[in-house]
Amino acid sequence: MPIDKAEPRKQSSRYRQITELIKQAIHTGLFPPNTRLPSVRTLATQYSISLTTALKTLRTLEDEHYAVAKPKSGFFVAPQQHIQQMKPVVIEQPHEIAPLDEQTELHMAMVGENCRVRLDLANGDSSLYPIKKLSLIMRQLGYSKPFLLGDTVKGTGYPPLKAEIARRAIDYGCNINPDNILVTNGCIEALSLSLRATVKPGDAVAVESPCYFVLLQMLRNLNLRVIEVDACKEGYVDSEKLVALFQRKVVKVFVTLANVNNPLGKIIPNDKKEYIARQADENDVIIIEDDIFGDTAFGEQRPFPMRAFSPHVILCSGFSKTVAPGVRIGWVHSNNYMRKITSLKYTSTMGSPILSQATIGELLRNGGYDAHLRKLRRELASQIGKIRQAVLQKFPLGTKVSTPQGGYVLWVEMPEKTLNVRTLFIKARNAGIGIAPGHIFATDDRYDHCFRLNAGFGYNEEVEQAIAQLAQWCIQSQEAKSSGATDEPTGGLEYIWVNKLSRTGFPGD
Repeated sequence: MPIDKAEPRKQSSRYRQITELIKQAIHTGLFPPNTRLPSVRTLATQYSISLTTALKTLRTLEDEHYAVAKPKSGFFVAPQQHIQQMKPVVIEQPHEIAPLDEQTELHMAMVGENCRVRLDLANGDSSLYPIKKLSLIMRQLGYSKPFLLGDTVKGTGYPPLKAEIARRAIDYGCNINPDNILVTNGCIEALSLSLRATVKPGDAVAVESPCYFVLLQMLRNLNLRVIEVDACKEGYVDSEKLVALFQRKVVKVFVTLANVNNPLGKIIPNDKKEYIARQADENDVIIIEDDIFGDTAFGEQRPFPMRAFSPHVILCSGFSKTVAPGVRIGWVHSNNYMRKITSLKYTSTMGSPILSQATIGELLRNGGYDAHLRKLRRELASQIGKIRQAVLQKFPLGTKVSTPQGGYVLWVEMPEKTLNVRTLFIKARNAGIGIAPGHIFATDDRYDHCFRLNAGFGYNEEVEQAIAQLAQWCIQSQEAKSSGATDEPTGGLEYIWVNKLSRTGFPGD
């Protein structure tokens, strides 16, 4: 069950040192598989620690799959096959993010520009959103509360909206004080403020890989170092690699889209969220969570954010993915950094428009938002399913396509070295087809054989033809590659993730 009690951040402690010693002993064979580990009392006596700390050590070994508990018998070393799976993780070192090369900078500026077939942006057609209802609410508020237009935008946000956000948070496992909520200009500003409040130039930040390209640009602009943690085979971040970074004090902050990550569309299971959050607390790592896609998760039950498992997580979200892309209302909540976040907001954008906040607050209050979400989730699941099937049917063998658990996008992956996504991106743009090239989702070229597709604008004849054309180019690229030609890209698709980027700014969140 989620834990949401305010308590001091735990410092790294003796139990972690002892846990690492026992793990080393297991790996070196001093404790063979299936042998009994020292008892709680033995550990307490041997290391001069409390019984509580000794038990915590053994429980941690169990959580990390090095030990199994047997009722009335104690703790035993895990079987051989488990130990083999838990080989010491190779720890990457954080690196500075190099300046964008001219080509990548051009491609990022082009993503989100107008084109004939919108397969690039992580949002949808206007028909998906309650635009008419929003317009009506806004007009009514303009007549009944004209002061909303004339009032100053100073402060942390419109109190009724913050109260509704806090009320809804209870449904997904979070006990949030409205006084610790700051309304922002979209979730992007919430993320930016959170980073600026918690890090300084040179600090190391862990991110999921592939990573939302706007986040990578934020980290670059803040002169931070980064470690891109690969996804496990299930499509969400590899928790063991991530926790190893925490335990070895390699990173200060972890930024995550735990619910419907971007671009893979996966949700971290609750047991993994709890494990990551607990390890972050115990190793003094700050988690900044972007939950902007949480409300788009398919199914009836909205998933818990990582914030539900630790009161120290900084939670960021907003309404641009659910209410309308043009409604730039986001928010951030923190128990530990709210004063600094609020100060940074005041000295940058000062405040957010009150009438827009009041409109969203009324939509949440009168129940219209929940009915809208049910419809939105059904439509997105249907549209993603159709485009995914089209890709699988039309693209060459070996193409992989993600199976999102929510959101708008698919990630498409061709066999490595068979696609030059940079060439495919320009060729598609010249034909009026927008995609998000994979190379902008990393600090290197590891995703040059991938791209992201957006399903938010539905599936029609024009979209079908665009996918067929992309598939044909990828087939031609494969054929050119196999024949030894080097002037044509080859490729296919697997997962794709796309966000809005204008020539004068970043894509929308």
